[in-house]
Amino acid sequence: MTNRENVILAMQHKKPAWTPSMYTDIDLVLQSAVMERYEGRDIGKDEFGVEYQYNEEARGPVQRPGDRVVKDIENWRDYVTFPDVDNRDWEAAAARDTAGWDRENKFSVVQMYNGMFERSHMMMGYEDTLCALLTDPDIMEEFYTEYVDYRIKLIRNIAKYYKPDAVMIFDDYAAKDSLMMSLNTWRDIFKKQIKRLVDVAHECGMYYILHCCGYVRPLVEDIIEIGADAIHPVQAANNPKELKEKFGDKLCFIGCFDNVNILDREGVTEEEVVAEVKHVMEDIAPGGSFIAWRSFFCQLPDVYRREIQKYIDKEKAELSES
Repeated sequence: MTNRENVILAMQHKKPAWTPSMYTDIDLVLQSAVMERYEGRDIGKDEFGVEYQYNEEARGPVQRPGDRVVKDIENWRDYVTFPDVDNRDWEAAAARDTAGWDRENKFSVVQMYNGMFERSHMMMGYEDTLCALLTDPDIMEEFYTEYVDYRIKLIRNIAKYYKPDAVMIFDDYAAKDSLMMSLNTWRDIFKKQIKRLVDVAHECGMYYILHCCGYVRPLVEDIIEIGADAIHPVQAANNPKELKEKFGDKLCFIGCFDNVNILDREGVTEEEVVAEVKHVMEDIAPGGSFIAWRSFFCQLPDVYRREIQKYIDKEKAELSES
């Protein structure tokens, strides 16, 4: 069995031969055919006109304070121009981005940042976006529908030229311990749009991984209902052990580590990282439908990787003996 085949078992909510790991089993890339986020280290704009500057603490570009593209939600079309997806060299972008992929042995994922909610608050401000969801839901739905129309074209081209096993689409609807909006608002406006994306990914033969940081627990059953294959990163506030026990036959759980309080915390000790890996690998990973995935701001990545690999090596040794 190849590493890729083993990951697919987890994505299909089954028990893999060993616990899949992002380090050894997955090729991951951010599509570069369309600049949906400025990726330089100076000041620059994405193709929607949002201005960024590099931030060392965030380890990447962040939106410049005070930047505002959409001045008036009622007239958003006066400010928004969607990138021309067809007018670019997809073959060159795919060849460049996937040059190091091991398609035979590794599971491949194309990431897409700035989902519909993130895109709206980057263009018109966080407070104004939340207010508009309450006061002008029909207008916001018009924007999201057209944004998803654009994203569907993007996904189809990714499928055609990148040919990955999965797309991972980022859109954070949650804070540390609550949703950023009411559950009804999410269901009324966002749920059907995400389903459109999931359906297109599946139509193109790809798995759909939904990324949402924070307290995503209230959305899990809805995410399953619209057909998403996996959810990431399922942070500790969600009680991922309980969620996986309840829904592991319907959804693949990716991550499940305590990023905020342990892995990403400045000053975290090696002993704390070892204990957290032990907790996840012994309490959550068993039974399958799980992929070990390091947090972006992990303070001791070498320790994390070493400890994860110990468990995987043990699983493989037991497999060879059986």
